[in-house]
Amino acid sequence: MSLFIVLSLLTAYVWAGYPLLLWLLRRILPRRPAQGESRVFVSVIVAVHNEESKIGAKLLDCMQLSYPSDLVEFLVVSDGSTDRTEEIVGEHASSDPRIHLLRSERVGKSGAQNLAVEHAQGQILVFTDAGTRTQSNLLQTLVGNFADSRVGLATGVVYFGHPGEAVLKGQGFYWRYEFFLRQVESDVGILSTATGTSLAMRRELFRPMESCYGEDCILPLDVRLQGYRVVQDPEAVVFDTMPDTVEGEFRARVRMTARNWTGTLSRPALLNPLRFPLTSLGLISHKLLRWLTPVLLAIIFSLNVFLVFHHQQIFLWILQLIFYAAALVGWISTRMKRPAGIFAYPFSFCLANVGFLLGLLKAARSEKITAYQTGG
Repeated sequence: MSLFIVLSLLTAYVWAGYPLLLWLLRRILPRRPAQGESRVFVSVIVAVHNEESKIGAKLLDCMQLSYPSDLVEFLVVSDGSTDRTEEIVGEHASSDPRIHLLRSERVGKSGAQNLAVEHAQGQILVFTDAGTRTQSNLLQTLVGNFADSRVGLATGVVYFGHPGEAVLKGQGFYWRYEFFLRQVESDVGILSTATGTSLAMRRELFRPMESCYGEDCILPLDVRLQGYRVVQDPEAVVFDTMPDTVEGEFRARVRMTARNWTGTLSRPALLNPLRFPLTSLGLISHKLLRWLTPVLLAIIFSLNVFLVFHHQQIFLWILQLIFYAAALVGWISTRMKRPAGIFAYPFSFCLANVGFLLGLLKAARSEKITAYQTGG
């Protein structure tokens, strides 16, 4: 009985208690950094592998960014592309000297990004993806955060869809919840994650990335280890696409969890509450415990079944059955391409948690993921 209560309270803390705690901390510790204008040289880095269908539009998108033309360069790293990607980049480079093509063997996304940093001339590095579309003020907005000397990395907010319709479509419940948490953590000064599609950082803080980790996970951790802040700027908006099927979104969640779990554990100093008290609280609550939620839920349900046989906690067991039945209805509705309504919320929650579980299993088997794929 005691274990059942403890695990139930722990799960409630992860999904409801921690956001409430953050909200209270933001009221007590308002630490949003100052913004200003900074005229610094910026290197925009795009690592690609066989992106002939996207790279042309991406370069046009980059060329339309409203940032002084003499203070920006665009580095496209072709990671062993075998299609027309390099040819297309070359065509754009011939008309815009700011565009540079780099080539690498098939080393994975992080390896290609490491190569680009070696050639980058900018004081600020900006990482983005071939399929990401931006607003024209993106660079100005991100770079403005570095007017505060405490800021080492700035990241934006991603909307899923095309620029003309993404705000109307909005994001799913899970992503609205996720970006809310990140924004409050940013305001409090303990954010330790970023969006890989719009990530800017000080060049001197960059550390070469291991190929098995993504930039959205490992670079913010390295910045925090060096004593600098990571901020999420809600005005730095980019547009991207998520997989258009439940299966695709599920695979993305599995990949994200596998990479971020191992990446977070690779920087154990940040989990030390004596050295990084609030940062460790954020990492444990926002990341590690959330990814362990499916394990907690499975144990809670099993214990509840045991308690029901002893005529205890019957009401809570019924509530769990109703919740999972609602998730099943949401899944069936989605499979039949019908509006899921309120059933979308339990379905989204359960889908995320099954993805967390399989991601943990991948991490436990030390499966490395280096592909260019959309993920959280």
